[in-house]
Amino acid sequence: MTSMRLTGYADKFSVHPGDPIKFYVNCNGPAEYKVEIVHLINGDTNPRGPGYLDKPVAADVNKTYKGRKQIIHGGSYGYVPDAKAFHVESFTLQCWIWPTAPKTHPRYWKHGAQGLVTKWSKDCGYGLFVNEDGCLELRINEHRITTGVPLRDHAWHFCAATFDAATGDVVLYHEPQVVYALDPVIEPVRQILKLAISHAPVPVGIACYVESLAPDDALAASSKPAGVVFAGKYNGKIDSPRICKVALSRQDIETMKLGAQPGLTERRNSGPSGRLSEVIVAAWNFGKGIDTIVASDEGPYRFDAQLVNCPNRAMTGYNWGGTNFDWKHAPHEYGAISFHDDDVDDARWSADFEWSVPETGVKSRFYAAKLTTSEGDEEFIPFWVVPRVGQETAKIAVMVPTISYMAYANEHVACNAGGAELFVYRVPIMQQQNMYLAEHREYGGSIYDTHTDGTGISISSRLRPILSIRPKYDHFLAQAPWQYPADLHLICWLETMGYDYDVFTDEDITYDGLARIENYNVIITGSHPEHNSGPQLDALHNYTQRGGRLMYMGADAWYWVHSYHPAYESTGRGVVTEMRRCESGIRTWRADPGEYYHQGTGELGGMWRFRGRYLHSVAGTGMSSEGFDVSSYFSRTPDSLDPRVAWAFDGIGYDEKLGNFGLVGGGAAGLELDIVDTMLGSPPHTLAVATSAGRHTEAYLLVMEDFGFNQQGLDGTTHPRVRADIAFHETPNGGGCFAFSSIAFCGSLPWNNCDNNISKLVKNVLDRFAADGPLPAPPADAIKHRGRADYDPTPPEHRSRKARGEFLSG
Repeated sequence: MTSMRLTGYADKFSVHPGDPIKFYVNCNGPAEYKVEIVHLINGDTNPRGPGYLDKPVAADVNKTYKGRKQIIHGGSYGYVPDAKAFHVESFTLQCWIWPTAPKTHPRYWKHGAQGLVTKWSKDCGYGLFVNEDGCLELRINEHRITTGVPLRDHAWHFCAATFDAATGDVVLYHEPQVVYALDPVIEPVRQILKLAISHAPVPVGIACYVESLAPDDALAASSKPAGVVFAGKYNGKIDSPRICKVALSRQDIETMKLGAQPGLTERRNSGPSGRLSEVIVAAWNFGKGIDTIVASDEGPYRFDAQLVNCPNRAMTGYNWGGTNFDWKHAPHEYGAISFHDDDVDDARWSADFEWSVPETGVKSRFYAAKLTTSEGDEEFIPFWVVPRVGQETAKIAVMVPTISYMAYANEHVACNAGGAELFVYRVPIMQQQNMYLAEHREYGGSIYDTHTDGTGISISSRLRPILSIRPKYDHFLAQAPWQYPADLHLICWLETMGYDYDVFTDEDITYDGLARIENYNVIITGSHPEHNSGPQLDALHNYTQRGGRLMYMGADAWYWVHSYHPAYESTGRGVVTEMRRCESGIRTWRADPGEYYHQGTGELGGMWRFRGRYLHSVAGTGMSSEGFDVSSYFSRTPDSLDPRVAWAFDGIGYDEKLGNFGLVGGGAAGLELDIVDTMLGSPPHTLAVATSAGRHTEAYLLVMEDFGFNQQGLDGTTHPRVRADIAFHETPNGGGCFAFSSIAFCGSLPWNNCDNNISKLVKNVLDRFAADGPLPAPPADAIKHRGRADYDPTPPEHRSRKARGEFLSG
């Protein structure tokens, strides 16, 4: 067992001066812990670099706190508070189900029965279940009636059960939608039970059941509603659940599949008859309100179910016809909700301390609440102080890629991916976070992971401890900092070089738009801003078109379509992000057909490239390849001599190896790489001023969206597109973009106390981009018509060094 006895999170990623931020801590074991607010500067413990660096911040919350255990109530479900109408004497329960893990191994983390539609707890009540053997089961009080027939996984089944209190007749129906030639016939199961239903004062559960009412229990405290422990979290889809207060005939059950439509007339002839309408208790329509976290009940009592931990909606139902792929066009075919026993949208812990950020004296920077114990435990809860719009304090701003941080949040790939060792060309070295997460699935996974039932995770929340957004954390792919700790390489360089800057997050630019960035001279990205929202890209485009300057410090950016789920905006901005992996791109899982559109915003998911927004069009380069063994370096190209960009190389010799050193893979060109490609959106006047072409290993492979079929020669030893290009291009009104095109690039900045040629190159660019006024105008002869693939060999910058008469050393 791996023990991380301190874990925590904050209620915000970004906080304005003068605003409060709350912190939530699980202290499992130590009696107390110490809190210190720190300004984070470097999070890399590599001895070849500056090491971990922070600065203490004076704060009234810097003190010792009593520890307490807090638990995440994981797994998605729906519930309706207890009501008199559910206290039936007789009943009919029915629903369609698509189970994804109907039978689990006894050592599975949540092995046991799974609830479908339940009003049952501790042998009181009634409900439909999938039992431990993977068979449909009806429970009435302590009695269990089962078909004894295993439910086929990843297939639709119609399930129903009736109980007539007057006669004691019980009937259980299990009807697969598809019956294969050699499938046995499943007959209804009939029994006689002479009893009265004992009703417990518990909620109705959808995809779960109530295990207990425990107001003082730590698990129940984080439940919703608080004080109720829900168990039996179901894995799979549920469509069209119904509850009626009489035992219906099989013919009436068939009619009830239509749901409930009050006010039946000659012209409103969809739904049950008046006779059947009288017996409906609840008839949920999951195809309604797909962009919400409420499951609508169209029955007479309007028992809308609250959905907890954000199950997947916009999922194809039992009646999906394969002709409509956008749920907004055919919501009646998207009446399924997909539940998972490891979903989480909010840890729902109690706050342990709260800090009101001073109006003055605290700069816009990377911060964390640093938690320690006398026994050596340590935890960091990161956050960012962000100025209000119109109150910027610098000309330079760093755009913190928090959507990407959320996409990679609590990644399990190192532990769960069978090919991880082949992928990284070495044995993956685990961090304590990796092992802890493997033991605590309730902390949720990343959008690179699959749920415990094998389906892809498409939702990520920031209201939980995210153990990968921490300093001192090395990712298994790089065996070095990745995402958040890698971006601290850039922060360390800015601090060492004495630059003044602000920071803002992806959620800030998504919600504030151009207003968030228009007053800065230059925006600097992180090392890996892969995941982006549409409003964010709109704002960046408008910014560069109006003379703003963009320094793209990494690679594999602007790749996946993300959106923030609107149902959580009452809790805060950017709480839950959604992404669906569609038919292309680098995918650890793939969405099923018909499930490509986001449930929150209704927009098409997948790659921005396949929505006509090419990666290369944002900053001039786009992803071409990736590899995770060693990093390489760049060489200048003839384009770097062009007077439009030659200033960037002041003090750097033409023959210098650019970045043949670094803290990520040993070089500046590594992990994931971008190139110039005018056919994919790089502006035709883009200058590729340096390249790593020809310097990568067979571990580096071309991205799959760039080739139509598999073949030999797609690796770094042979394919010309497996490289990184450093590039520059001007934008209208005196703006410009400089792309450094490698995730490993920022890892070279702090090398040798920032005294190196990568540091010099970035400083030259930043000094020029941060200056007031438009960039110097290009030479008059640079203004000319260009095609997408025009490479005129006559200009000097496009001639070989030999043809230009340059001296060729050794």
